Amino acid sequence: MKKAHRLLPLLVLFSLACGLVVPVPTPTPIPPTSTPTASPTATATSTPDIAATQTLSMALTESAYTPTPTATITPEVQPEDLLESETPLPPAAISPGADYKLGDEVIVGAYGLRLWHNTVHPMGFEDILMIEHSGSDTILIEQASAIHPLTGSDINGDKIPEAVIETYSGGAHCCFGTRIYKLGEEPQLLYQKPESNAGGQFEDLDKDGIQEFITYDDLFAYQYCSYAGSPFVKAILVYDPLEETYKPASPLFPDQYTADILEYTAIAEEAKPGDYGEWDESTKCSVLPMTLAYIYSGDTETARSELERVYPYPDVEAFWDEIMLAIQDSPLYVAPESE
Repeated sequence: MKKAHRLLPLLVLFSLACGLVVPVPTPTPIPPTSTPTASPTATATSTPDIAATQTLSMALTESAYTPTPTATITPEVQPEDLLESETPLPPAAISPGADYKLGDEVIVGAYGLRLWHNTVHPMGFEDILMIEHSGSDTILIEQASAIHPLTGSDINGDKIPEAVIETYSGGAHCCFGTRIYKLGEEPQLLYQKPESNAGGQFEDLDKDGIQEFITYDDLFAYQYCSYAGSPFVKAILVYDPLEETYKPASPLFPDQYTADILEYTAIAEEAKPGDYGEWDESTKCSVLPMTLAYIYSGDTETARSELERVYPYPDVEAFWDEIMLAIQDSPLYVAPESE
């Protein structure tokens, strides 16, 4: 009996170690061989169910588990990102002198265009225009007469605004000028029309979104007659993006001369000697408008044949040569590509 009691604990341990689930009988108390010192009665506990305990522990662990968020990279903040971006402003308007007051002002981005009127010379011949831009030298234009309404728009298709400034020297008929500036990082002069008796205007003739510049060539002013009778011929310029300037291109727009040719031909056919105040009492100033309109439109051949038809004077050959020689020196003329 004593031997069986000694083997019983070993069997329990062996069963647990081997994973066997067997009922464990409650051992019979063994009477003590001697009387022990009195002690509190121990509370009996049952043998724990290991598998059930493990299952409950896992359930409690899963219910209490909170997934840890995946760590993300904190974006780096640059000091300049904390500053608000500021739109560049043009320099303040400062009068160039005590006799000047501000007549007109146009702000284009960081550019300030100011037209200053001279109060001592109210006719306007002493007015000046200043194109001012932070970080750039001020551009001063004398005898400025107006800031064109197209200033601030992109007139040549380069995605950069332009400034158009008109000038007038104050003569009886002369002189009118036009300047076009590109208002990029630095101001850049794109074109300056030669000062002459004629001004100019902008129009998108071919409807491509780019403005052509239309003026009049007065190269024969006073040559054969007085100013009142001197011929003016239309000249059309287009913007050349490669050379970044406006260049004469009248032959590209022959239709723009059709109405002029009809009108001038009627005048030439009805001309009388000295009608337009010709110095030599001929009809040179009567027939020149028609002849020049044909030439600038690119039809030189018709220009010559029509001149011979309506100009009944023996110097017609010399007159033709003079015309062709003069236009070669004009900055507003260009020969057609076929010539």
